Amino acid sequence: MKKTIFVTGVTRMNDGFVCISGIDREAGKFVRPQIHYPERIGIRKEFLLDENGKAIIRPLVNVELDFIRPEPKAKFHTEDWLINGEVSPRLVSIPTDAEKRQLLVSYKNKSLEHALADQGRSLVITRCLGVPDVFVEKFDDRLKCRLTFYDESGDKHERLPVTDANWLAVARYLWILDCTTVAQRLKSSLLGKEIYLRIGITREWQGQCWRQISGVFSIPDWLGGRCFTDYGYEFDDHV
Repeated sequence: MKKTIFVTGVTRMNDGFVCISGIDREAGKFVRPQIHYPERIGIRKEFLLDENGKAIIRPLVNVELDFIRPEPKAKFHTEDWLINGEVSPRLVSIPTDAEKRQLLVSYKNKSLEHALADQGRSLVITRCLGVPDVFVEKFDDRLKCRLTFYDESGDKHERLPVTDANWLAVARYLWILDCTTVAQRLKSSLLGKEIYLRIGITREWQGQCWRQISGVFSIPDWLGGRCFTDYGYEFDDHV
């Protein structure tokens, strides 16, 4: 069945795979589309792009996908859906900033702790109080980005890793230009804006499910309408 989702997450994974997620516009629920490939379940990065290498699926746009059936997991990951990988995604529309804000506000939670307390979901939108602190470090020839922020309940969340493709693309681009000013320039790009973060919960690793920032959004848009493909991002954070 064809469904339109408002994309709230395009994140880097390993081995050329990505994770996409968003809000089912008809049902009003978060969904995480996945394809069953012979080697694994997920989304290959090529599925995001058109024949010219431009992103069809990117954060904060409405995209149509062919959904098959829900595949919820027992802990946190209740949003998983199997989609038909033979049907290409279709860009439905690019919302205005006002429309984006309305959707982000409608689905945000003031308290991240409260939203995740019952382990019944793995995707949450929250609004920052102020501008988050930005950390960008090189570790084993790869960039690692983290944010520290306060949610609207006043809770502080320290140094959560960022996996948002847009944020990582810009961080890598800026690092290549001047590695000494990346964190400062990223933080400056958020000044004077309403900042929303999409938080995701990882699948279990080392006996624990971890929090990460899978979307960094602002009104007005800190990227000015650009996305990861405009920065030549190949979902590889080596520098």
